[in-house]
Amino acid sequence: MKIGVISDTHGSLPDKVKDRLESCDFLIHAGDVGSEECYRAIIDLHVPSYLVKGNCDWGNYATFMPENLSFHIDGIPCYLIHDQNKLPILLPEETKLVIFGHTHHYTLFERQGRTYLNPGSISDGRGDAKSFVILETEAGGFQAKRFTL
Repeated sequence: MKIGVISDTHGSLPDKVKDRLESCDFLIHAGDVGSEECYRAIIDLHVPSYLVKGNCDWGNYATFMPENLSFHIDGIPCYLIHDQNKLPILLPEETKLVIFGHTHHYTLFERQGRTYLNPGSISDGRGDAKSFVILETEAGGFQAKRFTL
């Protein structure tokens, strides 16, 4: 299964990124969609999606977006939040993948049996390359592949 992971779009969803995401089975957005237009572009991909609200999401489109989500995708227990600094002290014990955004910097590390992933930003890398990630899952595991713009 292929899962597109994006964050900090801030109103921008380039065609190059859309093309990659359309072929995914799921899409995860770690906050700061940034505009109604960008939100609609994500919905128009017709890819089942998980989205959380970021600190720059205050329009009508963000009204029903949660601050965080806990879910399973292809058997992998995930936790999604915009700002890693707002992670709860106790995550659900089963969580294997924590996805966050906010810093605009690609991050991938493991700690205490969990993988932490920030796909970076496709709108502004803040000194880092603009990027997003495609996760490929298999047999309860996953591999992250970073794409830069």
